[in-house]
Amino acid sequence: MKLDFKETWSILLKTSPYLGVMVAIYGLMGVGAAIFLGLLLLMAKIFGGAGFLVFLIGLACLFGLLKLIQRYLFYLVKAGHVAVITELIHKGSLPPNVNQIEFGKQTVSRLFKEISALFLLDQLISGTVKSFNRKVMDIAGKIPIPGIDGIARVEGSITRLAVTYIDEAILSFSLAKNDKNIWESAKKGVILYAQNWKPILTNAVILAVVSIVGFLLFVAIMLIPFGFLSFVTTNELLKAFFLFCALTIGYGLKVAIINPFCLVATIITYNRIIIGQEPNRDWEMKMEQFSDKFRQLKAKAAETVV
Repeated sequence: MKLDFKETWSILLKTSPYLGVMVAIYGLMGVGAAIFLGLLLLMAKIFGGAGFLVFLIGLACLFGLLKLIQRYLFYLVKAGHVAVITELIHKGSLPPNVNQIEFGKQTVSRLFKEISALFLLDQLISGTVKSFNRKVMDIAGKIPIPGIDGIARVEGSITRLAVTYIDEAILSFSLAKNDKNIWESAKKGVILYAQNWKPILTNAVILAVVSIVGFLLFVAIMLIPFGFLSFVTTNELLKAFFLFCALTIGYGLKVAIINPFCLVATIITYNRIIIGQEPNRDWEMKMEQFSDKFRQLKAKAAETVV
C-alpha cells in the first residue's frame, strides 16, 4: 500500500492544536537543556581537571531528566493526539463544539483509569512487535523468501525506530474499538499487525528514514545561524553551546513536525490494510511461542473483568 501524503497532511493539519502544544513543550525543553548545558560547560571550565567528570555526570542527569519528562508528560500528549487522529480517520471530524485537547484527554482517561496502565500497555505492545519483527527478520535472513529479502536486511536501528509508529497504530486500533477491555483490543491489534506485517513495516521503515533525513535537514538549517555565531566567537565554550543549540532545536523540530506526520501516515496505513479482517488463531498461537510480552498481554486481557 502506497503512502497517501495528501490524506496524511490533511489529517495532520486538522490536529494543529496538538502540534502547537508539542512545539511549545519541546521548545521549552530545548531552551532549558541548552541553558543547563551552558552551565555545565562553565562548571567544567571552573573545576579544571575534574570538570570533565562534572560535565559527564551533569549530562547523564540531563538525559535522564529529559527521558523522564518525555515518558510521563509527552506520552499523555501523544496518546491524546492518537485518539484525535483515530477519530478523524474513522469519522472524518470530531464531535461539534468539542475542544480537541480535551477530547483527546477524555478519550484516554475513559479507557485508562490509571496512567500506569497506559505505560504498561505501551510496553507490552512494543515488546511484542519487537519480538515479532526480530523473528521475521531472522527467518528471512536464513531462508531466501522472495519479496522480503530487502526488508530483512534493513539496518536494525531503522527498523527499531519504525516500531514506534507501529506501536501507536495498534494503540489507535484499540482506541477505535472503544472496548472496555483495552488489553483484548490491543491483543487483536497486535495479531492483525502480524497478519499484515510486510506492507505495514515496509511503510514504517520508509517513514523512519524520512524522520532521520528530516532531522539532518533541520540540523543543517539550524547550523546556518548558529554556525555563523560559532564562527564569529573565539570562545570554545560558546562554540560548543551553539552546536548543541543547533542539534537540540533541529531535533525538537523533527519531533514536533516530522514525527507526527509519520505517526499519522502509519495509522492510516494500518487501518486501511486491516479493513474486514479478523485475528487469525494460528498467528495468535505462533506469537505465544516466541513472545513473552504477548503472553503477558493475553493474560491481562483474560483477567480483565468488564
